[in-house]
Amino acid sequence: MIAALSDRVSGWMPRAPVLLALGALAVLGLAVAGPVSEIRELGNGIAEARDRLARTRAAAARPVPSTPFSGVDADAVSAAFRARIETAIAGRAVILEDVTVVPDPDQVRLPFLNAALRGTAEGLHGVLAELDGGLPRVRTETAEIAVASPADADEERPTLLRLSLTVRGLLAPADAPPRPETGR
Repeated sequence: MIAALSDRVSGWMPRAPVLLALGALAVLGLAVAGPVSEIRELGNGIAEARDRLARTRAAAARPVPSTPFSGVDADAVSAAFRARIETAIAGRAVILEDVTVVPDPDQVRLPFLNAALRGTAEGLHGVLAELDGGLPRVRTETAEIAVASPADADEERPTLLRLSLTVRGLLAPADAPPRPETGR
């Protein structure tokens, strides 16, 4: 029995240096794998930071949009709103019926601007998309759509819709005259 065991050990002994070398390589691989994975993570973090920096620089390079509908009085604000809507409805099956300025008693400098439009569903959709996506962007307070006249298959007339749109304006004070130097 001892002879059989010594034969097994003697057969295993020539492979011991190879197994020892493989074990040492495995331990070395585990020791190196940690720092290598940390370096990869740091590289990914740097790439993400560079991407964020590029997006931030691109956003900073874009011009700051002005307040879309501002003026010193209600007529100026109404004219700015009317001009923006007329630009949005150009080339679409939409008619601008009315633009009004409604004062907000709680926020005197931020009046409501109401617009009444009439047109096809496709035309009104295009107007709303232009107001929301174009510059300057329009932040809609309320939008109500109703059927103005139903479609008529005999006359090949599409459904006409009425859109009541409400946004905010800004009443900005006129530029104050420059103050004289006080000598301080």
